Amino acid sequence: MARVVVMGAGAVGGYYGACLARGGHDVLLVARGENMKALRDRGVRVTGAMGDFDVSGVAADDRPSGEADLVLFCVKNYDLEAAARIVEPCGGVVLTLQNGVDAPYAVRAILGDRVLAGTTGIVADLAQPGYVQVVSAYAWIRFGEPEGGGVGDRVRQVQTWLSVDGIEPIAEPDVRIALWQKMSLMCGMAGLTTLHQRPMGEILGDPQLRRSFETLLAECEAVARAKGVALPEEFMLERIAYAERIDAGAMSSMSRDFARGRRIELETFNGAVVRMGAELGVPVPENEAVDEAIRAALPA
Repeated sequence: MARVVVMGAGAVGGYYGACLARGGHDVLLVARGENMKALRDRGVRVTGAMGDFDVSGVAADDRPSGEADLVLFCVKNYDLEAAARIVEPCGGVVLTLQNGVDAPYAVRAILGDRVLAGTTGIVADLAQPGYVQVVSAYAWIRFGEPEGGGVGDRVRQVQTWLSVDGIEPIAEPDVRIALWQKMSLMCGMAGLTTLHQRPMGEILGDPQLRRSFETLLAECEAVARAKGVALPEEFMLERIAYAERIDAGAMSSMSRDFARGRRIELETFNGAVVRMGAELGVPVPENEAVDEAIRAALPA
């Protein structure tokens, strides 16, 4: 059994925390406001494609405390630095699960080599405080050492801790490939579902929007290869095939946040590709156009 601190127990963190607590781990859910109160008073309720279950009696607070074996870092990218400093005294291995490709290195600049890089595949929504609705029939975590180099002992240990019902932990010899596989997909999916407020089935079914989607992915591939990431040769074909398997009604979390008037992670996706493209001398005009259009639509 491990002591696990879930830093940011929203939809994704709440689900993984509930699975780990159900699997026998000592879990502390760190959340804010009404969500924290609901988690403390009633625990976590999970419904949807990964099954329906309730986990009561799980510890919840608005700040981490005590020593941890593992910290699941599930906050939004714009809260990274503050959350990293708050969790620093807990010790343990820190596994970042943020969108994009920058988070592991930003957190490592504060917490050092305690940090492992990860990415997760799950579609979930915090329907109300303490209540997670899971849309996807999968919940995987791909993770490893931020600079690659194979699967070592601590990665294997984290994989053992995460091997509970409801979570598929996948140890990666070079996690940078996994980060860019998701990053490229999300630049297309998050960017276009947010900009047009249309689901993925309509994006891929519209010839013009499909071309935009494929161009966004191709620009991401060019940036990743310029950074030295050893993407597979069939990267584009595999990513497009993956996109076509996504539920036709799926909207990105960024599009939902945008529609609700919440802060969005644009700088994590298309904005990051624009920044990296400029640094590397790689043209990314489609990402620039999407980034600029979404920014223009944001409230002043």
